[in-house]
Amino acid sequence: MKLTKTFPFVQRKTYSLNRPIRLDDAQEGADAFYTFMQNWSTNRETATMAGQAWAYTNCPSVNAIINKKVRAFMNARYTIVDEHDDLVKITKGPLGVLTSILKHPNPLQTWNEFAAQAKLYEQVFGEVYIFPVTSIGFKASEATTVWVIPNWIITEKVTGKLFNQTEANKIITGYTISFNGFQTDIPQDQILMIRDVSMYVTQRSDLLLHGMSRLFALAAPVSNIIAAYEARNVLITRKGALGILSNDGRDVGGTIPLRPKEKKDLQDDFQTYGMSREQFQVIITNASLKWQAMTFPTKELMLFEEIEDDTRQIADCYDFPMFLLGFKAGSTFSNVMEAKKSLYQDAIIPEAENWTTALTNFFQLPDGIRLKASYNHLEIFQRSRKDEAIVLTAICKAFDIAYKAKIITLEEWRSKMEMDPVRFNGSTFYTEPSKPTPDTNPDLGQVPANQTTSTTQT
Repeated sequence: MKLTKTFPFVQRKTYSLNRPIRLDDAQEGADAFYTFMQNWSTNRETATMAGQAWAYTNCPSVNAIINKKVRAFMNARYTIVDEHDDLVKITKGPLGVLTSILKHPNPLQTWNEFAAQAKLYEQVFGEVYIFPVTSIGFKASEATTVWVIPNWIITEKVTGKLFNQTEANKIITGYTISFNGFQTDIPQDQILMIRDVSMYVTQRSDLLLHGMSRLFALAAPVSNIIAAYEARNVLITRKGALGILSNDGRDVGGTIPLRPKEKKDLQDDFQTYGMSREQFQVIITNASLKWQAMTFPTKELMLFEEIEDDTRQIADCYDFPMFLLGFKAGSTFSNVMEAKKSLYQDAIIPEAENWTTALTNFFQLPDGIRLKASYNHLEIFQRSRKDEAIVLTAICKAFDIAYKAKIITLEEWRSKMEMDPVRFNGSTFYTEPSKPTPDTNPDLGQVPANQTTSTTQT
C-alpha cells in the first residue's frame, strides 16, 4: 500500500469519458459528495458519473425508485450453507471472517447500513467498490473490516491487455484512492468490485472493465421530470399578476386615463375584496372597468402526464413495478401484491444472488460452501408457500394412488416433487403393512397367554 500526497483535483477516466472531479479543500472528507455535486445543478447528461449523481439527487422519480429497491434489498436474511442448503456454522477461517462481517462490517456501520450504501452506489453508478482492511501480511479474504469506497475517488490501473489474459491482475494491476489530498495505492486483489448484473452488457471493449449505470439511457426522462417540476414550481411561486383591471371609460377623445389618486383608491378598494370573512365577496362600483385574466392553466401543459410517463420509463429500466409507486390507475390490492412479488423475483433476488456469489468467491469459501440471501420470510412469499402447499397436497394424493398400485417408485415420486430422491430415509417399493394381531393391537391391549377372561353372573 503506497500513500502519496496529491492535488485536490482528480482526473478520472471511465466509460472513455474524462471527468474532472474537484474537491474543495474546505469541504474535503465527509462533504466530498456534496462538493462533487455542487457545480452540476443544471447538468442534464447522465452518461457521466457526475450526471448520474445529479439525477439521483435532483430527480424525485429516480430517487424514489432506487431507494425503494435498496430497502427491498435490505430485507434479505444471510446464511452460510452447503451444497444441500443445510446451515453451516464454523467460527474459524474464511467462514468465521464472513460471519463476523455480516454482523459488524466496520466500526461505524451495521450490516444493513453497509449493504444499503453499497447497493445505492451499485444502482446509481452501475458498480460498487468494497475495500477490506487487513494487517500487513494478511490476505484480503482474512479481513474483518470492510468499507464502501465512493466511486468518484477510486481509479483503476490497467495494463491495456484484455482478451488474451487469464488472470485479473494481468488486466487490472491495482487501484488508486484519492481522498483528503492523498493518494493510496491498493493491490488488485484487495478491492472487490460488484457490478449491476442487469446492465453489464456492452458492445464496446473499453467498457468491459466496468458496470454500466442504468441512468446512462435515461437522460431524456430524467431531464423531462426535473423540467416539469421546475415549470410547476415557477407557475406556483412566480405566477405574477392574476390579471389586468383597466379603465373602460371613454369620451369623444377616446379612453379616459385614470389619475394617480384614482389608481390608488382603486387598489385600496380592491384589497377589501377576497375570500376571508373580513373581506367583501361582491364588487359594487360606479367605475367603468374591464378585466383581462392573465393566469395560465397548468392542465394544458400536461405536466402530470409527462411526469407519470417518464417515471414509467425509469421504473421499467430499473425493473420496478409502477403499481408500487402510488399511481392509482389500475392499482388494486391484488395488483400491488403481485407487483411486490414481481419486484423480488425479477430484480431483487437475481441481484442478491450476484452479490452473494461475488462475496463467496472473494472470501474464498471452501468448495460447496456459499453465502445465501433468502427472502422466504416475507409475507408475499408466505402467501405463495400456502398456495404451493395446496398444490403439493393434490400432487401427493395423485402420486399416492400410483405408488400404492406399484406403478411408480418412491424415488420417482420424490423426483416429480423436485425433492432429492437419494437423501432420505424410507423404502423404495411400496409394501403392504402387516395386519395387527389381538396380542399386539394397542387398541385392544395385550393379553397374557395364561390369562383368560371371565364373566360374573348375578
